[in-house]
Amino acid sequence: MKETGRPMLRSSTDDGDAVAAKLEKLHQALRTGAPRARCLRRWSEFVRERDAHRCVDCHSPTHLSAHHICRKSFLATAQFETGNGITLCRECHRVVHQGFNRRPDLAQPVDAQGGEKLSLMERLYSILLDDAVARGMLRDDLYYLGDEVLGSFKIMQGYSPATFFPGTRLEQAYLILAETERNIGLAIAKANGFTLPDQPLLPGGMVLVFDGSGGLPTRQLVVRGYTPRST
Repeated sequence: MKETGRPMLRSSTDDGDAVAAKLEKLHQALRTGAPRARCLRRWSEFVRERDAHRCVDCHSPTHLSAHHICRKSFLATAQFETGNGITLCRECHRVVHQGFNRRPDLAQPVDAQGGEKLSLMERLYSILLDDAVARGMLRDDLYYLGDEVLGSFKIMQGYSPATFFPGTRLEQAYLILAETERNIGLAIAKANGFTLPDQPLLPGGMVLVFDGSGGLPTRQLVVRGYTPRST
């Protein structure tokens, strides 16, 4: 990503009225069944206003676009959700769209065509989360993701839609995608002689295995140290 000077950000108080007005315009367009193009325009206007009209990644204030983190052609229900948008400049936007960028074949496994870019989705949700926390704006209405979207992410990672992840909805999206895919994790654990807990480990979590030396039985201890950003 290119280096650029960081423009001074307005405070969440200064932003509040303008952000609220853009959010209400988006909600009104959705409530009244406005054409899809208008709803997408209102969504884009809101995302850029919420993000203080600068790229959330490199902080450039020029050539900005509102980017769908999870492609609307993959999960249509996420196309107007406020937590699925991040403001990017032209260069950062170009980078995230490199590679496969067509309508996915949904009969294939997730990311089989390399279009979903799950690791990139995780990164974008992560930096959007960091930005929201730093600006004191981490609220579910400003960064909303519905149960269907979060449930789809859990299924992609091999978890039940009912699996608990802590934090706001934006934080949950990051945490779900930050987990090792469940089946891969189980295979690694089995190959190394231990088991994974039913619940996610979350960032910083680990399984400590005591091998039973000195006549003691083999045992394992699950350590979790993640603290939700919303607390």
